[in-house]
Amino acid sequence: MQKNWILKNAILGLSISLSLSAMAATDWKKIMTARGSKVVKEFSSPSGFRGLVVENSGVEKTFYVTENGDYLFSGELFGENGSPVSASTVVPKSAPDWKRIMQEKGNNVVSEFRSASGFKGLVIDRNGSKKIFYVTANGKFLALGEVFNSSGGSITKEETAQQLGSGAATPPVAAASEVDKTISEQSKMLNSIRELETMPTEFKNKVFAAAEKSTAWVEEGSGNNIVYVIFDPICPHCHKTWEMLRPYVQRGLLRVRWIPVLSLSGNNMQSPSAQMAAYFLNNRGEADIVDKMFTKTIKSIQPDDRMARALSQNLLFLRDTNFRGTPLLIYQRAGEKNAFIVPEQPEVAQIERMIRKN
Repeated sequence: MQKNWILKNAILGLSISLSLSAMAATDWKKIMTARGSKVVKEFSSPSGFRGLVVENSGVEKTFYVTENGDYLFSGELFGENGSPVSASTVVPKSAPDWKRIMQEKGNNVVSEFRSASGFKGLVIDRNGSKKIFYVTANGKFLALGEVFNSSGGSITKEETAQQLGSGAATPPVAAASEVDKTISEQSKMLNSIRELETMPTEFKNKVFAAAEKSTAWVEEGSGNNIVYVIFDPICPHCHKTWEMLRPYVQRGLLRVRWIPVLSLSGNNMQSPSAQMAAYFLNNRGEADIVDKMFTKTIKSIQPDDRMARALSQNLLFLRDTNFRGTPLLIYQRAGEKNAFIVPEQPEVAQIERMIRKN
């Protein structure tokens, strides 16, 4: 008995040692550099993750290193109230009862499992549609997205196949890295956007005219310099764009019409993004509704059929412009006929060009 106890503890000690060795050996900066990307910023998240802002061909994307240091997470992180995690998020003192919270929001927790990433996985069913959410290792935050290992393989795809029975899981292949695909797809998008800047003025004018008639938007500001901003509720560059436009709106130089889309969540009407966007559009009469959206104090409601159609129409409008990314700004200066398009987070000089000062 004593020998067995010693053996078990020796094995346990060895496994912990190996785990710590693996954590130390996972140099994500080096891995990203080897894959042609560059870590341009690191930050600490209230979730306990270390954030990495990774740049590739001019496109930036945020990843999170999980608590054990061995995996990367890309997606949405949520606090107890369902709002996306931000720098101002308060860490709860104890782990919320995520099963109860999910059930209160109309979801059914089908099963739980231990993820290879160290997360606790929750298989959630909503109206017959199943997906995997993760509870962070400290139990205090909920994650929806994809987890990658150091070779670029998607742990989430493997676990989805195992837990939801969507076919046999295939081992990750470094040459077909999902992380690389995530970044390279955005790089291709940016390149196509730059090419499309040469689009005819007539097309830009049609896009501007269609924005008013075929989309659901919320307006703020005053004046005759009008800019439509297509944004995703969880897009960090959209939030930065809002910050940059603040002084111009407050000085009465810009009338901004905010068009929400669910581009980053695949137009999923069950996502927190959809619930925030639905409240945003449904309460467009509130004076501070735009501030609530971008300071992440907005409430959430489940989109009804009318709201779901409006959000889908907004996304179709974005795709009809031949652009895919957010933010996308479409503007026309006061007293002028021609419209212009800024297909990315604007620079100050670009915002200044949106304004005709009489």
